[in-house]
Amino acid sequence: MSGEKRLKLAVFISGSGTNLQSLLDRSADGRLLGDVEVVISDRRDAYGLERARKHGVPAYVVEYGRYVREAGSRTAAYEKAEKEVLEILGNYSIDYVVLAGFMRLLTPYFLEHFRIENGVFRVINIHPALLPAFPGQHGYEDTFNYGCRWGGVTVHFVDEGEDTGPVIAQAVYPIFPEDTVETVRKRGLSLEYEVYAQVINWLARDMVQILPSNRGRPRVVITDPQYRDVLKKWVNFAFSSA
Repeated sequence: MSGEKRLKLAVFISGSGTNLQSLLDRSADGRLLGDVEVVISDRRDAYGLERARKHGVPAYVVEYGRYVREAGSRTAAYEKAEKEVLEILGNYSIDYVVLAGFMRLLTPYFLEHFRIENGVFRVINIHPALLPAFPGQHGYEDTFNYGCRWGGVTVHFVDEGEDTGPVIAQAVYPIFPEDTVETVRKRGLSLEYEVYAQVINWLARDMVQILPSNRGRPRVVITDPQYRDVLKKWVNFAFSSA
């Protein structure tokens, strides 16, 4: 990929889809160099499906739970579910899979269909904590309950582990003495929308480099000449939303 292009995105969700809504809105008004081509959920009751349909985006449900009940083994079940997902994605020319609150791990079987290089895949995720701290589903709660004075969000490439892929971008927000878990979550979510869109724009502009490392873990470098200004903007945004 060279130069600037609009990326074709497949967004995976499990719940309300607020990050999906942000991507849809930013795509529509020109702030996002990408178009959501298809939405996939593992839950039929995910409100994000309705958000997609309101924007005219095809939306599908792949019921992982049914495969788990039938297969017994989670690995086997997930691969069967992913085969269905890949059949759906085969109808679209997808540049990146974007996880937006998708509560299932992806298996090597799925990821290999999106390999770039050096163990990196065309799959990205946003996590509500400063990885490698507080992986898993409760990043905001874990950050708050630990007593952190700063929280943050992380966008990373997805690998076979749980929130273990190479970090692309991180941003921080302050946590004040009067805060609650809910105010922290609200502040963090607002920052998520900013950071996720920026990362997609960097990818569209070919400003994300993947470098080999002698430690075996790829290193990601952002080549945007305005990178420092972007980080300052995120900090200012986090304080202005506090």
